[in-house]
This record gives sequence, structure tokens and C-alpha cells, in this order.
Amino acid sequence: MTKAAQINRQGKLRFFLAAVSPPSSCALVTPPLGLLYIAAWLRERFSLDICVVNQRVEGWSSERLVKEAIAFEPDIIGLGCMTPSSYALPGITEALRVALPNTLQVLGGPHIAAFGEDSLAVTAADAAVVGEGEVLMEQIVRAVIEGGTMADIPGLIRRDTDGTVVVNPGMQPLIEDLDTLPLPAYDLIDVSRYWRQPAMAPIPRRKYMALFSSRGCPYGCIYCHNVFGRKFRAHSAARMVEEIEYGMKTFGVEEVEFVDDCFNLDRKRVLEYSELLQQKVGAVKTIFPNAIRGDLLDVETVDALVGAGMYYTALALESGTPRIQELIRKRLNIPKFLEAVALCAERKVFTNGYVMLGFPTETEAEIKETIRVASESRLNIASFFRVTPFPNTPLYKYVEEHSPEKLAAVSYNEMEYWRVKVNLSAVSDKTLDWHLGNANRNFYLRPKRLYRLLREYPKPMLLPGYGWMFLKRIAAGLA
Repeated sequence: MTKAAQINRQGKLRFFLAAVSPPSSCALVTPPLGLLYIAAWLRERFSLDICVVNQRVEGWSSERLVKEAIAFEPDIIGLGCMTPSSYALPGITEALRVALPNTLQVLGGPHIAAFGEDSLAVTAADAAVVGEGEVLMEQIVRAVIEGGTMADIPGLIRRDTDGTVVVNPGMQPLIEDLDTLPLPAYDLIDVSRYWRQPAMAPIPRRKYMALFSSRGCPYGCIYCHNVFGRKFRAHSAARMVEEIEYGMKTFGVEEVEFVDDCFNLDRKRVLEYSELLQQKVGAVKTIFPNAIRGDLLDVETVDALVGAGMYYTALALESGTPRIQELIRKRLNIPKFLEAVALCAERKVFTNGYVMLGFPTETEAEIKETIRVASESRLNIASFFRVTPFPNTPLYKYVEEHSPEKLAAVSYNEMEYWRVKVNLSAVSDKTLDWHLGNANRNFYLRPKRLYRLLREYPKPMLLPGYGWMFLKRIAAGLA
């Protein structure tokens, strides 16, 4: 019996979607929005039974994930993955292949965008999707139902009949009007379970929903995968408010968390959204764990966002020196960034700075300057990361060309970002290690900052829970 005949007889194709993320010391989770968008898109077009799971939220081992997938008896399995969890994919896909030899396995997510066909080659999966998944997955499902071939699907990475990995010619067009996308299939997950999990922002126990309000980023930062392309596309203000209203009425959501690449690129849209939200439902507590570009903020946009409910935002400095900003192509206007931090501080918005140390050719003087800029700013907290080159980024290609020997030190297996041992800079390993630790001491061991942290952290009673992390950061590099 062909797969198409089997599906037609049963009435519905069964689709198992999983965010692969084995439990680890890095327990941060967020709802799997990419999978939920795909699920919503597909069920508008096909008769499907869809199961969506998040391995880390469930607390499942990889063996348990395989067992649950098998029990669902799927026709198609979709596995989304970030690079730090990619080490689990070969074992998961091999176990699924043994138990379900006729089930189609498809990989997706940021890891696939980074590693391309290599990500498929080391697994037992059948195909891999790079970038936006809705249209590609629709074509895959249609090929399964109609008994067609996947060889004609543009841009698909797939395993040929002889086992070799090939990339189909062509590219899938981007979805230009994001408002044509259905609301993510939030009903396929237990939204409330995420309220009890550590989220992207270090403010636990929030009744929140996560939203992608835009895709694409025109900036060319060399360390970024840019999964959704360089062209900025966005939901309208009306659609954003509709999604928030749905979450509030359906799940009792009290806060929203935007996880865009660059939420505030379109200033007019920010103002329209802020005004419409307040008209329709009033201010809603809002967090931006990574979605705001600091040097695009001004008094009007900050006031609008605060009026709409913003009380926390991350702001990525990365480097405090103009030369490194030019090298990494972020080209952040540092004075404007610092003005934005001050604007947020004056309005009691809690700010978290992201800083990276160890860029190629970065000198000790430049490292010190970055630490100084961050430490003397009005940021409430900051995270100092070691620069890590990911495959298929301009940064990786730069290192490959100029210092290929440094890539030998990078392992992407079971990786936690703060544990990666790589040094792309012009200073010694010992010097970079010391500055990464000293950055935290320089930043945090200031009476005024500690006072502001205690006074302005949104949930001060929960601060003791971060005590051990604080001490580890302060002590880093002293041994």
C-alpha cells in the first residue's frame, strides 16, 4: 500500500513536530513559534492530526522523545533544532528510522540554516528545510499525500535514492505579507507550562505569550545567521493587537514577549502599534528579550512603548569601539545607543545589555574600551559573551580565511554559549579569559548599579535565586 493510499484510507495525515532541546544546565525555553506557525499554515490546507512538543519543557531524554514520537504513529516527523542541541539529532533520527522506517523525517530550525546540507548528512533524516518553513513544508506534505517527488521542491535539502545529500536548485520566495499567515497554533501547546519555565528574559513566573511580529533584518552583522533573510517584513499593528487579544481571552495571558530580530526597524509601525494596543485593550506588560535595536530608539518611540507596557528590554551593544562596529558590520551608533539606555532608565525600564568580547583583530585596548562603555552606561545588568563563529556566517568565513587554526578549538556538540573556548582576538587566551571575568566585576561591583538593580528589578523578591549565578560571574577568571 502506498503512503498516499494509507493516508487517504485513514482520513488524516499524522504529523509529529518536536523542538529538539534535551534538558541541560541552560534551561531557558520559549514557545516553539516556528513550529506553531508551520502547524497553523498546514492545517489550513490539509486534513491533519498534529502533535507539537518541546523536549526541554517536557523534561524528556532523547530516548523518551523517540518513544513518544513512535507512540503517535506519525506519517511525517519534523524536528526543529538550535545548534547547542544538534548533538542529539543523529541518535534521535537513527532510532526513529529503525522504529519507523517508512516515516518521512524532516529537519529545520536555526541549526539547519547554519550547517546546511552537512546537518542532514550526519543524521538519518530524509530532508531539511532552510529558512521559512511554511511553504516548503506545504510542498513536502503535498508530495507525500499525492505520491509525488520532493526532487522538484526548490531549495529543499534532501537525501537522494542512493543516500547522497543533494540541494534542489532554486529558492523559495519569502512570504511578503505576514498578515496572510494564520495565528500560530497556540492551542497545540499548553501555554501556561511556559509560565513556570525560565524564559529568555531573566524575569520568571510571568503569564506571557511569545510573539514574532516581524521577519528579516537588513543589518549585516557578521556573526548572525539571519534565518529570515535581509528583507524586513512585518505584521501590521492591527494583526499584532489581534494576536495579543487572542492570547489574553483564550489563555489568560497578562504579558507579551517579542522575539523579533529588529522589532523597531519601522518607527511608524511601532507608534501605530503602541497607540492601537492602548485603544483596544490598554497597556499590556511587555518584554523585549532581544528584539530592540538601541540606536533606533528616540524619546517618542520609547514613550510610546512604555505607554504600551514595556518594562524590560535587552539592548545589544556588542562592541564599544567604532572600529569593531565597522568590522562586524553592525555599525551601531554608540552615542545614540547610550542615549537610548538613558531614556529607558529615566522611565524605569529595566535594561539588559549584551556584549561580545574577542572579535577578530580586537586589541586589549579595544576590549577594555568596550567594558568601560558598558560599565559606565545606565544599563541595569549585562551579559558578556565570548565571540563564537557559527558556520555559514560571514564571521566564520572570515576566520576560515584569516585564522583557520582557531576553528579547531570550536565544538558545537552539547555546547553552551558561555562555555565555548575560542579566541579570535589579538590577545592571548589568558588575557581574554581574564577580561571576560573582569568585565562582570567592573560592571557589577559599583554601589550605584547594585542599588539600582535592587531597586528596579521587576521582581526583587526573586533576586536571591540569581545569587549563585552572580557570584560565578564575579569570580570568573580569578583562578
